[in-house]
Amino acid sequence: MCGAYGYSVKDAKDVYDRFEVTNTLAAYTPRWNVRIGQMAPVIYMSADGVQIKEMYWSFIPNWAREKRLKFSTFNARDDRLLESKVYKNSLPGQRCIIPATHFFEPDKKHFPKPPHPWYCFRRENESIMALAGLYNPWTDPQTNTELLTFTIITTVPNPVVGTYHDREPVQLPRELEKSWLNPDFTEPEQIMPMLKTSSPDHMESWHVADEAKNPRNDYPEIINPV
Repeated sequence: MCGAYGYSVKDAKDVYDRFEVTNTLAAYTPRWNVRIGQMAPVIYMSADGVQIKEMYWSFIPNWAREKRLKFSTFNARDDRLLESKVYKNSLPGQRCIIPATHFFEPDKKHFPKPPHPWYCFRRENESIMALAGLYNPWTDPQTNTELLTFTIITTVPNPVVGTYHDREPVQLPRELEKSWLNPDFTEPEQIMPMLKTSSPDHMESWHVADEAKNPRNDYPEIINPV
């Protein structure tokens, strides 16, 4: 699973240029500790081209009657997408990219029971990673207001992440980013092969302090190694 990540790029223009978006955010603030249920920048394809918008981290399907679900939807397993009543309708045309500079995973391999030490992961050769996701514009039936929501897709981990955890967020290689957003790709045989375990090359990992576990802590020092 991936329940915390960051996008610590200081200049929003670097994100816009990296993904060739055609709009800008009203406000952009670097984050080091994005958590479930918070708003974060997400990139998707629209009729106006590649767009970036703030979305709510936890996918809410159209049939949901309220924002809070009885099950978690911040992650979507790649091996269950095609059978999931939550995600399968979004796979053909509501794919998105979540810009990230790093992500956290708890060490559940060496510590089966909590508290789990946390590890931070990033790619030394990529200043911005492209995490694969799905989004959905959900309308609250009580207020008739729309909320853009998203989930991060996870897969089998590479050996670096797999040392500590049994899943990792799908990290799209640059050559697949445009294909992932391409609305012409609608069939499972076109989409599913893009969801691959990432290469362990150039991936760094290190233990972080317990301060990272607290969602109120959102500053550069929480990703420092200990």
